[in-house]
Amino acid sequence: MSCALVIGATSTLGKAVVRRLAFAGYKVAAAGDCPNSVGKIADDNKKVGGDVTAFSVNISNPEHRKELIQKVSEKLGGLDTLIIVPPQNEIVGEIIETSEEDFDKLFSGKLTTPFRLSQAALPTLAKSKNGSIIYLTSCFGFTPSIDMGLYSVASNSVLSLTKAVAQSAAKKGVRVNSVVSGMVEGDGTGAVWDNASGEEAKQIKQHLETMIPLGRLGRPADVASYVEFLASSKARYITGENCIVGGGVSYRL
Repeated sequence: MSCALVIGATSTLGKAVVRRLAFAGYKVAAAGDCPNSVGKIADDNKKVGGDVTAFSVNISNPEHRKELIQKVSEKLGGLDTLIIVPPQNEIVGEIIETSEEDFDKLFSGKLTTPFRLSQAALPTLAKSKNGSIIYLTSCFGFTPSIDMGLYSVASNSVLSLTKAVAQSAAKKGVRVNSVVSGMVEGDGTGAVWDNASGEEAKQIKQHLETMIPLGRLGRPADVASYVEFLASSKARYITGENCIVGGGVSYRL
């Protein structure tokens, strides 16, 4: 049985990934900073037969990251896949108006912490026959938006991180990919499709759906299914790829 660690398990996308992997038969370590929230996720999945263990951790702390990898490996009997779901974005607006505090906060959550987690987990993942790292990021990394300026830059950095870490990790037999969400409800971007509610949400949704070839916004389960594929042995020859879940919207050639 394969073992997966999901960072950011209490977010909407994180919950979907945990549920998808649990249904697929993985042993899942669900990690989050709130003991009650992450504990509830584990309990809810156990009620429907999922093998999910909760871990409360401050992933911005280097020692906590190291301890987490060790505890997960001991509890689950190893580690095959590390999935990193970024925190909810709260920084919107034009990039030129970004404060130093917001800049550091966003890049810490989107780039620095995922990279340091990858470094900490790589020796353990290298012991797996199908070790992999999967980052989650946003289509804003391919197509910047003026009102999501800094978030666009941070999302783009994850695309490069994927390529660079994949080249080094391949030497240890570990694959590295990212799943890039398009216009996905509850994706944590802070974009209009993630934040709107009520009648406003209905109007925005209807407008956006006319722009999407498949005719609907993405769902968290769509992203989670791609994560499951990349973690599986079916993707054993795929690494260094930024994989878009976009409903047919052209974000790149």
